[in-house]
Amino acid sequence: AAPSVPQGIERAPGTGAVYMTIALSGMTALAAEVIWTRILSLLFGGSTYTFSLILAAFLAGLGIGSGAGSALARTVSRPRAALGWCQLLLCAAIAWTAYMLTTSLPYWPIDPSISRDPWLNFQLDLARCLWAVLPGAILWGASFPLALAAAASSDLDPARLVGGLYAANTVGAIVGSLGATLAVAWFGSQHTHQMLIGLCGVSALLMLVPAAASNRRFAVMLLLVGTVCTALVSWAVPRIPGILVAYGRFAATRVGQADVFYVGEGLNSSVAVSRLANGVLNYHNAGKVQASSEPQDMRLQRMLGHLTTLVPEHPRSVLVIGCGAGVTAGAVSIDPEVERLTLAEIEPLVVQTVSTYFSQHNFDVIRNPKVQMVVDDARHYILTTKEKYDAVTSDPLDPWVKGAAMLYTKE
Repeated sequence: AAPSVPQGIERAPGTGAVYMTIALSGMTALAAEVIWTRILSLLFGGSTYTFSLILAAFLAGLGIGSGAGSALARTVSRPRAALGWCQLLLCAAIAWTAYMLTTSLPYWPIDPSISRDPWLNFQLDLARCLWAVLPGAILWGASFPLALAAAASSDLDPARLVGGLYAANTVGAIVGSLGATLAVAWFGSQHTHQMLIGLCGVSALLMLVPAAASNRRFAVMLLLVGTVCTALVSWAVPRIPGILVAYGRFAATRVGQADVFYVGEGLNSSVAVSRLANGVLNYHNAGKVQASSEPQDMRLQRMLGHLTTLVPEHPRSVLVIGCGAGVTAGAVSIDPEVERLTLAEIEPLVVQTVSTYFSQHNFDVIRNPKVQMVVDDARHYILTTKEKYDAVTSDPLDPWVKGAAMLYTKE
């Protein structure tokens, strides 16, 4: 005979649904962290300190939620229902964070250039990060101890149970972290948030509907209400604002100063194109203006290209690191001595953007037959290619921008 279950503890016929729920919980948690880190990096600046701050806030929420979930799991009589409600609340928490990151925080009246004290700006960033991230992180933290209580029974080895749930959660986290980057590039952060809300709704119903199986009418009603609420919350998720992608940390101070008519989210970064009142085009990447059709910017960008071909005696093969608006590469391409131009760019979306909006300023360099596009990290490409070049030029992002510092090396 199977060992008896202590009185007051729910005993469900199977634990497969619990494993599926905790796997979906890990998937949505890591996927959300990837998306929120991308958006907050625009708001706070793409630096190592920004990533550390976001991670600290997320881990703090997980710790708080784990403690609260452990206390709740000891007292609640129906831990599966509690886990289901926790997952259902996550739908609202994801929508809350998406709203904060796209509709609220970018427009808070904060000008970070007023203070030269980095600690003051750090306090502001930490407060805004906790305000946006903490609710979801707490609920994800509470999910694991509730899942342990939901799957526990006296005839199960505790070590096997904990190991199995931890493995399911880890596998879900791996899938979520990898899939989120691809999903943002394919569908955008708005639709990716909506998918995460849908997954949380599914995991909630996996727990709540079987828990109400004794009352079939209530279970059907619960299923319909949960589905409708999840759909409504998902529908309310806003799109990422162009002003945030364009001006990042200084978005609140640039409202109404430019018409941001294109916004794209790529694999590695988000880009935007804006037009000022005087007709000047700006190319934005990493939350700042990287190139423009301003006369002084055009002189700088073209000078980088012309000097590259004028210094060598025979510049037949040239490598340009970083596409940007394509103006530097365009200046290289029009030199009659250049036979082959290799253009290395890490973000595929940049190539598509500049070929559409800046072809008039870069001599349509992307469609030039002598140009070979290499979509790769330029440092990796230089270290691995067997090609030799007569000249190399670059106009990369500032050294403090995430990932760009790797280009400023002796190699």
